[in-house]
Amino acid sequence: MNARLVSGLEAIIDAATGVLAAQSLQETLQGMADALLPIVPYTSLAVYEVAWDERILIPLLATGSYVPETLKSRPSLDASISGMAVLSAQVVCPAPGDPRLGKYQMPGTPQSGDSEAILVAPLLVSGAVVGTLNVWREDEHDPWFSPEEGLLLRRFASLAAMAYANSAQREQLRAQALTDELTGLFNRRHFEHGLSGALHDQHNRGGPTSLVYFDLDAFKSINDSFGHGAGDQVLREFAEVLQAQIRQGDIACRTGGEEFCVVLPQTSLADAERLAWRVVSAVRDARLGPRGNLTVSAGVATSPRSSEDHEHLVRQADEHLLRAKREGRDRVVIGGPAIA
Repeated sequence: MNARLVSGLEAIIDAATGVLAAQSLQETLQGMADALLPIVPYTSLAVYEVAWDERILIPLLATGSYVPETLKSRPSLDASISGMAVLSAQVVCPAPGDPRLGKYQMPGTPQSGDSEAILVAPLLVSGAVVGTLNVWREDEHDPWFSPEEGLLLRRFASLAAMAYANSAQREQLRAQALTDELTGLFNRRHFEHGLSGALHDQHNRGGPTSLVYFDLDAFKSINDSFGHGAGDQVLREFAEVLQAQIRQGDIACRTGGEEFCVVLPQTSLADAERLAWRVVSAVRDARLGPRGNLTVSAGVATSPRSSEDHEHLVRQADEHLLRAKREGRDRVVIGGPAIA
Protein backbone atom coordinates (compact mmCIF):
# COMPACT_ATOMS: atom_id res chain seq x y z
CA MET A 1 0.00 0.00 0.00
CA ASN A 2 1.53 3.31 -1.07
CA ALA A 3 2.17 6.21 1.29
CA ARG A 4 -0.55 8.41 -0.29
CA LEU A 5 -3.18 5.76 0.39
CA VAL A 6 -1.97 5.07 3.92
CA SER A 7 -2.01 8.75 4.88
CA GLY A 8 -5.47 9.16 3.33
CA LEU A 9 -6.88 6.22 5.29
CA GLU A 10 -5.35 7.59 8.50
CA ALA A 11 -6.94 10.98 7.77
CA ILE A 12 -10.35 9.30 7.34
CA ILE A 13 -9.97 7.67 10.76
CA ASP A 14 -9.00 11.02 12.27
CA ALA A 15 -12.02 12.69 10.62
CA ALA A 16 -14.50 10.11 11.91
CA THR A 17 -14.92 11.55 15.41
CA GLY A 18 -15.72 15.05 14.22
CA VAL A 19 -18.08 14.00 11.43
CA LEU A 20 -19.99 11.54 13.61
CA ALA A 21 -20.28 14.05 16.47
CA ALA A 22 -22.20 16.65 14.42
CA GLN A 23 -25.71 17.12 15.81
CA SER A 24 -27.73 18.39 12.86
CA LEU A 25 -27.94 17.03 9.34
CA GLN A 26 -26.59 20.28 7.88
CA GLU A 27 -23.63 20.26 10.29
CA THR A 28 -22.94 16.65 9.34
CA LEU A 29 -22.96 17.40 5.61
CA GLN A 30 -20.72 20.44 6.00
CA GLY A 31 -18.42 18.40 8.24
CA MET A 32 -18.12 15.80 5.48
CA ALA A 33 -17.16 18.46 2.94
CA ASP A 34 -14.55 20.02 5.22
CA ALA A 35 -13.03 16.69 6.27
CA LEU A 36 -12.81 15.28 2.73
CA LEU A 37 -10.99 18.23 1.13
CA PRO A 38 -7.45 17.37 2.35
CA ILE A 39 -8.01 13.64 1.73
CA VAL A 40 -9.34 13.84 -1.84
CA PRO A 41 -8.78 17.42 -3.05
CA TYR A 42 -11.69 18.82 -5.06
CA THR A 43 -12.99 22.13 -6.34
CA SER A 44 -16.72 21.31 -5.98
CA LEU A 45 -18.72 18.85 -3.91
CA ALA A 46 -22.34 17.77 -3.66
CA VAL A 47 -24.26 15.34 -1.48
CA TYR A 48 -27.42 13.86 -2.98
CA GLU A 49 -30.27 11.89 -1.44
CA VAL A 50 -32.05 9.19 -3.44
CA ALA A 51 -35.79 9.59 -4.06
CA TRP A 52 -36.53 6.06 -5.21
CA ASP A 53 -40.22 6.65 -5.94
CA GLU A 54 -39.31 9.39 -8.45
CA ARG A 55 -36.03 7.74 -9.51
CA ILE A 56 -34.10 10.96 -9.06
CA LEU A 57 -31.41 12.37 -6.80
CA ILE A 58 -32.15 15.43 -4.65
CA PRO A 59 -29.24 17.69 -3.60
CA LEU A 60 -28.74 18.25 0.13
CA LEU A 61 -25.48 20.21 0.00
CA ALA A 62 -23.38 21.88 -2.69
CA THR A 63 -20.09 23.75 -2.43
CA GLY A 64 -17.64 25.20 -4.95
CA SER A 65 -18.64 26.08 -8.52
CA TYR A 66 -22.20 26.21 -9.89
CA VAL A 67 -23.86 25.92 -6.48
CA PRO A 68 -27.26 27.31 -7.63
CA GLU A 69 -27.28 24.99 -10.64
CA THR A 70 -26.34 22.01 -8.47
CA LEU A 71 -29.07 22.73 -5.91
CA LYS A 72 -31.63 22.96 -8.72
CA SER A 73 -30.47 19.75 -10.37
CA ARG A 74 -32.42 16.50 -10.07
CA PRO A 75 -30.23 13.85 -11.74
CA SER A 76 -32.15 10.87 -13.03
CA LEU A 77 -31.12 7.47 -11.73
CA ASP A 78 -31.41 6.15 -15.27
CA ALA A 79 -29.63 8.96 -17.13
CA SER A 80 -26.79 10.39 -15.07
CA ILE A 81 -23.33 9.50 -13.82
CA SER A 82 -24.59 9.82 -10.24
CA GLY A 83 -27.45 7.46 -11.08
CA MET A 84 -24.92 4.90 -12.32
CA ALA A 85 -23.24 4.98 -8.91
CA VAL A 86 -26.60 4.45 -7.21
CA LEU A 87 -27.76 1.58 -9.42
CA SER A 88 -24.41 -0.21 -9.38
CA ALA A 89 -23.65 0.60 -5.73
CA GLN A 90 -20.08 1.23 -6.93
CA VAL A 91 -17.78 4.22 -7.25
CA VAL A 92 -17.99 5.78 -10.72
CA CYS A 93 -14.96 7.63 -12.07
CA PRO A 94 -15.12 8.40 -15.81
CA ALA A 95 -11.74 8.46 -17.49
CA PRO A 96 -10.55 11.16 -19.93
CA GLY A 97 -12.52 10.95 -23.16
CA ASP A 98 -15.39 9.01 -21.58
CA PRO A 99 -18.50 9.93 -23.65
CA ARG A 100 -20.61 10.09 -20.45
CA LEU A 101 -18.84 13.32 -19.49
CA GLY A 102 -20.43 15.13 -22.43
CA LYS A 103 -23.69 13.20 -22.49
CA TYR A 104 -24.68 13.79 -18.87
CA GLN A 105 -24.16 17.52 -18.42
CA MET A 106 -25.69 19.36 -15.46
CA PRO A 107 -28.30 21.84 -16.75
CA GLY A 108 -27.07 25.43 -16.74
CA THR A 109 -23.37 24.57 -16.72
CA PRO A 110 -20.96 24.82 -19.67
CA GLN A 111 -19.46 21.91 -21.56
CA SER A 112 -16.12 21.28 -19.91
CA GLY A 113 -14.44 18.72 -22.16
CA ASP A 114 -11.25 17.36 -20.59
CA SER A 115 -10.88 20.22 -18.09
CA GLU A 116 -13.31 18.70 -15.59
CA ALA A 117 -13.35 15.37 -13.78
CA ILE A 118 -16.06 13.84 -11.59
CA LEU A 119 -15.87 11.10 -8.96
CA VAL A 120 -19.07 9.68 -7.42
CA ALA A 121 -19.38 7.30 -4.48
CA PRO A 122 -22.67 5.75 -3.33
CA LEU A 123 -23.76 6.24 0.28
CA LEU A 124 -24.80 2.83 1.60
CA VAL A 125 -26.73 2.26 4.83
CA SER A 126 -27.38 -1.37 5.81
CA GLY A 127 -26.65 -2.42 2.23
CA ALA A 128 -29.11 0.04 0.67
CA VAL A 129 -28.02 3.09 -1.34
CA VAL A 130 -29.44 6.25 0.22
CA GLY A 131 -27.49 8.86 -1.70
CA THR A 132 -24.23 9.85 -3.36
CA LEU A 133 -21.14 11.84 -2.52
CA ASN A 134 -19.93 13.68 -5.64
CA VAL A 135 -16.68 15.58 -6.08
CA TRP A 136 -15.40 17.51 -9.10
CA ARG A 137 -12.17 19.07 -10.24
CA GLU A 138 -12.75 21.88 -12.69
CA ASP A 139 -10.58 24.04 -14.92
CA GLU A 140 -7.36 22.30 -13.96
CA HIS A 141 -4.47 21.20 -16.18
CA ASP A 142 -4.71 17.59 -14.96
CA PRO A 143 -8.03 17.21 -13.10
CA TRP A 144 -8.38 13.44 -13.22
CA PHE A 145 -8.84 11.42 -10.07
CA SER A 146 -6.45 8.55 -9.42
CA PRO A 147 -7.49 4.97 -8.51
CA GLU A 148 -6.18 5.61 -4.99
CA GLU A 149 -8.47 8.62 -4.69
CA GLY A 150 -11.40 6.49 -5.85
CA LEU A 151 -10.62 4.00 -3.07
CA LEU A 152 -10.28 6.79 -0.51
CA LEU A 153 -13.61 8.31 -1.54
CA ARG A 154 -15.29 4.89 -1.24
CA ARG A 155 -13.87 4.47 2.29
CA PHE A 156 -14.82 8.03 3.20
CA ALA A 157 -18.33 7.46 1.81
CA SER A 158 -18.78 4.58 4.28
CA LEU A 159 -18.10 7.01 7.12
CA ALA A 160 -20.27 9.68 5.48
CA ALA A 161 -23.19 7.27 5.07
CA MET A 162 -23.03 6.31 8.75
CA ALA A 163 -22.93 9.96 9.80
CA TYR A 164 -25.78 10.82 7.43
CA ALA A 165 -27.97 7.99 8.77
CA ASN A 166 -27.30 8.96 12.39
CA SER A 167 -28.00 12.65 11.89
CA ALA A 168 -31.08 11.98 9.73
CA GLN A 169 -32.47 9.76 12.47
CA ARG A 170 -31.80 12.46 15.08
CA GLU A 171 -33.56 15.04 12.89
CA GLN A 172 -36.54 12.70 12.47
CA LEU A 173 -36.79 12.07 16.21
CA ARG A 174 -36.48 15.80 16.89
CA ALA A 175 -39.25 16.55 14.40
CA GLN A 176 -41.47 13.84 15.87
CA ALA A 177 -40.99 15.30 19.34
CA LEU A 178 -42.28 18.67 18.09
CA THR A 179 -45.08 17.44 15.80
CA ASP A 180 -48.67 16.44 16.46
CA GLU A 181 -48.97 12.95 15.04
CA LEU A 182 -52.62 13.23 14.00
CA THR A 183 -52.56 16.55 12.11
CA GLY A 184 -48.90 17.03 11.21
CA LEU A 185 -48.92 20.49 12.79
CA PHE A 186 -46.52 21.48 15.53
CA ASN A 187 -47.49 20.38 19.06
CA ARG A 188 -47.78 22.32 22.30
CA ARG A 189 -44.11 21.90 23.11
CA HIS A 190 -43.11 23.66 19.91
CA PHE A 191 -45.84 26.27 20.45
CA GLU A 192 -44.22 27.34 23.73
CA HIS A 193 -40.80 27.45 22.07
CA GLY A 194 -42.08 29.29 18.99
CA LEU A 195 -43.95 31.93 20.97
CA SER A 196 -40.98 32.57 23.24
CA GLY A 197 -38.75 32.91 20.17
CA ALA A 198 -41.13 35.35 18.48
CA LEU A 199 -41.34 37.53 21.60
CA HIS A 200 -37.56 37.46 21.93
CA ASP A 201 -37.19 38.58 18.31
CA GLN A 202 -39.74 41.31 18.94
CA HIS A 203 -37.67 42.56 21.85
CA ASN A 204 -34.59 42.72 19.61
CA ARG A 205 -36.14 43.90 16.34
CA GLY A 206 -39.34 45.65 17.38
CA GLY A 207 -42.75 45.01 15.84
CA PRO A 208 -45.68 43.22 17.44
CA THR A 209 -46.21 39.50 17.96
CA SER A 210 -49.77 38.25 17.64
CA LEU A 211 -51.45 35.04 18.69
CA VAL A 212 -54.68 33.45 17.45
CA TYR A 213 -56.45 30.66 19.31
CA PHE A 214 -58.95 28.51 17.39
CA ASP A 215 -61.48 26.05 18.77
CA LEU A 216 -63.72 23.79 16.70
CA ASP A 217 -67.35 24.50 17.59
CA ALA A 218 -69.50 21.66 18.92
CA PHE A 219 -66.70 19.18 18.34
CA LYS A 220 -67.82 16.92 21.17
CA SER A 221 -71.09 16.27 19.39
CA ILE A 222 -69.17 14.90 16.37
CA ASN A 223 -67.34 12.39 18.56
CA ASP A 224 -70.55 11.47 20.40
CA SER A 225 -72.68 11.05 17.27
CA PHE A 226 -70.20 9.69 14.72
CA GLY A 227 -67.32 8.27 16.74
CA HIS A 228 -63.74 9.30 17.37
CA GLY A 229 -62.64 8.25 13.89
CA ALA A 230 -64.88 10.92 12.40
CA GLY A 231 -63.60 13.41 14.96
CA ASP A 232 -60.01 12.65 14.02
CA GLN A 233 -60.84 13.18 10.36
CA VAL A 234 -62.35 16.59 11.14
CA LEU A 235 -59.20 17.58 13.03
CA ARG A 236 -57.05 16.61 10.06
CA GLU A 237 -59.29 18.49 7.63
CA PHE A 238 -59.24 21.62 9.77
CA ALA A 239 -55.44 21.43 9.99
CA GLU A 240 -55.28 21.40 6.18
CA VAL A 241 -57.51 24.47 5.96
CA LEU A 242 -55.45 26.24 8.59
CA GLN A 243 -52.17 25.51 6.82
CA ALA A 244 -53.60 26.79 3.55
CA GLN A 245 -54.48 30.16 5.09
CA ILE A 246 -51.37 31.02 7.10
CA ARG A 247 -48.23 32.67 5.76
CA GLN A 248 -44.67 31.44 5.55
CA GLY A 249 -43.08 32.03 8.94
CA ASP A 250 -46.35 31.66 10.89
CA ILE A 251 -46.31 28.81 13.41
CA ALA A 252 -49.47 26.66 13.40
CA CYS A 253 -49.90 24.24 16.30
CA ARG A 254 -52.41 21.86 17.77
CA THR A 255 -52.24 22.58 21.48
CA GLY A 256 -54.72 19.95 22.66
CA GLY A 257 -58.01 18.29 21.77
CA GLU A 258 -59.86 20.50 19.31
CA GLU A 259 -57.82 23.60 20.18
CA PHE A 260 -55.29 25.08 17.76
CA CYS A 261 -53.20 28.22 17.76
CA VAL A 262 -51.07 30.23 15.36
CA VAL A 263 -48.09 32.34 16.44
CA LEU A 264 -47.77 35.34 14.10
CA PRO A 265 -44.34 37.01 14.36
CA GLN A 266 -44.09 40.66 13.30
CA THR A 267 -47.86 40.89 12.89
CA SER A 268 -50.19 43.70 13.97
CA LEU A 269 -53.53 43.14 15.66
CA ALA A 270 -55.37 44.18 12.48
CA ASP A 271 -53.42 41.71 10.32
CA ALA A 272 -53.91 38.94 12.88
CA GLU A 273 -57.64 39.62 12.94
CA ARG A 274 -57.79 39.42 9.13
CA LEU A 275 -55.99 36.08 9.16
CA ALA A 276 -58.34 34.74 11.83
CA TRP A 277 -61.37 35.75 9.76
CA ARG A 278 -59.87 34.11 6.67
CA VAL A 279 -59.64 30.83 8.56
CA VAL A 280 -63.14 31.13 10.03
CA SER A 281 -64.60 31.88 6.58
CA ALA A 282 -62.58 29.12 4.88
CA VAL A 283 -63.89 26.57 7.36
CA ARG A 284 -67.46 27.64 6.66
CA ASP A 285 -66.91 27.40 2.89
CA ALA A 286 -65.19 24.00 3.11
CA ARG A 287 -68.29 22.40 4.71
CA LEU A 288 -66.21 20.16 6.92
CA GLY A 289 -67.40 17.37 9.18
CA PRO A 290 -69.92 14.56 8.72
CA ARG A 291 -72.77 17.10 8.72
CA GLY A 292 -70.92 19.53 6.46
CA ASN A 293 -71.54 22.43 8.86
CA LEU A 294 -68.40 22.71 10.99
CA THR A 295 -67.58 26.19 12.29
CA VAL A 296 -64.69 27.52 14.31
CA SER A 297 -64.28 30.30 16.87
CA ALA A 298 -61.15 32.41 17.32
CA GLY A 299 -59.57 34.67 19.92
CA VAL A 300 -56.82 37.13 19.00
CA ALA A 301 -54.25 38.91 21.15
CA THR A 302 -51.24 41.06 20.29
CA SER A 303 -48.17 41.67 22.41
CA PRO A 304 -48.39 45.48 22.75
CA ARG A 305 -51.88 44.99 24.23
CA SER A 306 -50.54 42.30 26.53
CA SER A 307 -47.36 43.94 27.84
CA GLU A 308 -45.19 41.70 25.65
CA ASP A 309 -45.52 38.97 28.31
CA HIS A 310 -45.74 35.31 27.28
CA GLU A 311 -48.27 34.15 29.89
CA HIS A 312 -50.37 37.29 29.65
CA LEU A 313 -50.51 37.07 25.86
CA VAL A 314 -51.68 33.46 26.03
CA ARG A 315 -54.26 34.31 28.69
CA GLN A 316 -55.64 37.20 26.62
CA ALA A 317 -56.00 35.06 23.49
CA ASP A 318 -57.68 32.32 25.50
CA GLU A 319 -60.10 34.77 27.15
CA HIS A 320 -61.02 36.22 23.75
CA LEU A 321 -61.62 32.70 22.41
CA LEU A 322 -63.94 31.91 25.34
CA ARG A 323 -65.85 35.11 24.62
CA ALA A 324 -66.26 34.11 21.00
CA LYS A 325 -67.73 30.80 22.16
CA ARG A 326 -70.08 32.48 24.65
CA GLU A 327 -71.28 35.10 22.17
CA GLY A 328 -72.46 32.67 19.53
CA ARG A 329 -69.42 30.83 18.06
CA ASP A 330 -68.33 31.04 14.41
CA ARG A 331 -66.68 34.40 15.01
CA VAL A 332 -63.48 36.24 15.94
CA VAL A 333 -63.00 38.23 19.16
CA ILE A 334 -60.05 40.59 19.57
CA GLY A 335 -61.13 42.38 22.71
CA GLY A 336 -63.70 45.15 22.91
CA PRO A 337 -67.06 44.53 21.20
CA ALA A 338 -67.26 41.20 19.46
CA ILE A 339 -67.68 41.11 15.68
CA ALA A 340 -69.91 38.55 13.96
